[in-house]
Amino acid sequence: MIPASAMPLTQNIYKNLKPRINQPEEIMAITRKDIIYFIITDRFYGIENQKPEVKQKINKDNPFFYHGGNFDGIIEKIPYLKNLGITALWITPVYRQIDLETAHGYHGYWALDFNAVNPVLYIDNGHYLPGSKYYLRDLVDRLHMNGIKLILDVVVNHTGYRHPGIFDSLDNPTPICSSWFNRMNISLETSETEGQLSGLPDMDLDLPDVCDYHTETILSWLRETGVDGIRMDTVKHVERNFWTYFKTQVKGQFPGVTLLGEVLVFDIDNLSQYQKYDAIDQLFDFPMQNAIKNVFVYDHGMTDFISPYNIGTGILERDRSYSNHNQLVTLLDNHDLSARFMTWILDRQAGDYRKATDVMKLTLTFLFTIRGIPQIYYGTELGLEGHSDPDNRRDFPWEKLNADYEVKTEYSHEKEIYDHTRKMISIRRSNDALSSGYFVCLYVDYFLMIFLRYVEDNIVIAGFHNGWLDMPSEVIIDIGHNPDLPRRIREKLSDATLVSLLDNQLHPIREGKLKIRLGKKSAIILTIKNQ
Repeated sequence: MIPASAMPLTQNIYKNLKPRINQPEEIMAITRKDIIYFIITDRFYGIENQKPEVKQKINKDNPFFYHGGNFDGIIEKIPYLKNLGITALWITPVYRQIDLETAHGYHGYWALDFNAVNPVLYIDNGHYLPGSKYYLRDLVDRLHMNGIKLILDVVVNHTGYRHPGIFDSLDNPTPICSSWFNRMNISLETSETEGQLSGLPDMDLDLPDVCDYHTETILSWLRETGVDGIRMDTVKHVERNFWTYFKTQVKGQFPGVTLLGEVLVFDIDNLSQYQKYDAIDQLFDFPMQNAIKNVFVYDHGMTDFISPYNIGTGILERDRSYSNHNQLVTLLDNHDLSARFMTWILDRQAGDYRKATDVMKLTLTFLFTIRGIPQIYYGTELGLEGHSDPDNRRDFPWEKLNADYEVKTEYSHEKEIYDHTRKMISIRRSNDALSSGYFVCLYVDYFLMIFLRYVEDNIVIAGFHNGWLDMPSEVIIDIGHNPDLPRRIREKLSDATLVSLLDNQLHPIREGKLKIRLGKKSAIILTIKNQ
């Protein structure tokens, strides 16, 4: 056995190239004005790799093997991301993986070497040595040139199965050794931080050597690639000792980098603790995701969001539990949940695509008008389907798009969802009230919710009717006498003419009163005409 102290970290070495060190001021923080797009790199798009050792791993017919997506493919599809309106791209971990006989680490979460890029994820350009972080840097540079930030998925909790460090093997490209792991065969029920997630070797982040290794590794990725944010995997399974290292060293050296934490819990009291005590900038809002699914898929009342008479039972009324609810990342689905959102709807609606499309559009409208930072899982904008892993990790359906990245007319439901998603992204990016505006609920009952958001002179009113029948009559909203609105906003709206951002129809307010009547499963977004 070679002592860990005698083994250097894997070096990122370049041939005939002057190293470029990223400066902290070059980091672009992820903000509420961003639209995050999440991809499993291997399943998004790839340029064919001619290296035999890579080609032999590609098997698109096996959902557990590599399918060939890579950085070069992402670069080619940047026009698609721009056309959709994406401002931040989150990619799965890029580490060199431990690939098993029956399943590959295509997803990036079975790390062998935390300091090297998986050779499946890049085309060898002849300039860099194998595993060079410069391959990722090239992707970051191209994204930045096109106004898109990059969020890198990072793992510290565990390694891949049968990591050589467990056995103190000489065939080990890392300093990881057997003493760096928690005791094997501990269940998550016994210990949330020391238990093995899916049987993966769990690293002991109470040890200084392990924390130092991962902290130095993260600093290296930031310095050498220029990524803008870090998505930290399995936060609740990481010993809290590590966050002291991260806050002190990583945040000290790169104060602008955004830490986005994955805490897969659905109760607010539990989730909010990580924002309050562990200096995690942004968290995925799984409680809101669950509420959105219950309301729009399973026909719960809109009162799950806001309670009548403000009795405090609605999920939005509990936003004060967080240090900053605006920094939550809202989502409909991802690779870890039990199905894609479109599949949940289709299962509920017995395969009726017309109904499912209406529900999907209504849900997307809600996602892009509420507080937080919206995240789209690749393909959701096309109604991509899939049940649990690996079915919810299908290849992106590029065959449904034409050369201009518009959805082909024969895919009518996909086109309708895509066009609506792109429109909603444009609406959100054009109205600061939807990313920075104060929220006031104007009306709520079981089927109908109407709220107003405002910042400076930008005012947006959004209404959602979740019933399966058209509203039988108008609802009159008394804005002029609403005590929750400041006088400035009430006066601006007292006799204003509003325009719908979805269909350009005009909606007058007379003497402070607004009349709204919506069709089944529909929404309205209004702002002051010529605002």
